Amino acid sequence: MEEQDLIDAETWHVLFNELCNRAGYFDDAALAAAYCGLIGNKDQKQFDTVLRNLNNWRSGRHLPRSGNLRILENLLAIRKGTALQARWRELHRMAKPLEEEVRAMPDTTRVQTSPPVPTRASQAGRWKVAQAVCAGIALFCAGALAGGGVVASGWRPWAGPADNAPIIPFRPDITMKRGETRPIYAVRGDCGELPKDWADLLPDLPETRTGSLSDGGLARRHSKFCQGLTPARAIRFTASVVGTEEFEIQGDFFKMTVTE
Repeated sequence: MEEQDLIDAETWHVLFNELCNRAGYFDDAALAAAYCGLIGNKDQKQFDTVLRNLNNWRSGRHLPRSGNLRILENLLAIRKGTALQARWRELHRMAKPLEEEVRAMPDTTRVQTSPPVPTRASQAGRWKVAQAVCAGIALFCAGALAGGGVVASGWRPWAGPADNAPIIPFRPDITMKRGETRPIYAVRGDCGELPKDWADLLPDLPETRTGSLSDGGLARRHSKFCQGLTPARAIRFTASVVGTEEFEIQGDFFKMTVTE
């Protein structure tokens, strides 16, 4: 991606993701390892904390503090005094009030200052809910044990292999240099479930004249239909022939320009 395209980013976390991809950090774990190496702390607990923070920063849930921001600038090779650094810090400042506003919102679950005195009816209702929850958990465990049907579906109730996968944004107009390879798209499965294997996706992909498509591994993408992030399979493009072409992937149109 050209530097002007990066400067044109409208939100900080989108710019952060693009810079991570440009630096080759498609996986949060690799970026977390580099981060810990830079600060000189390779403790497992520190690594887990950094990994969780990176996941929150890349998804736009939270913002890094100023000290973390400077570390990220070093990792992502953002040069001081450049227009890119100015835009990076400007977007960070713009996002701060929104994050503070969200944090300041009252927690509706804490409005009630004292718990109500339980009645026999409410106690009976809670007991029924508890029974239903226990029955659901037992049914889930039984299904998992009886042939692994739940696990095989790719759905994970708590955690899964795509939880820390890179987030691939959709950009319809792409410019790449000949010889460059990077993810350009991510194909999701059912909401919350793991995507199809590469071999199953390949027959539906278009023939491309200016380069070739390849498996980018597990990723995540923002989906309006799923109302948030969902697991996906990244598709990488390797630019090999100078020129411009248009193609379509799953109903999304791309204009690809390959330069020397």
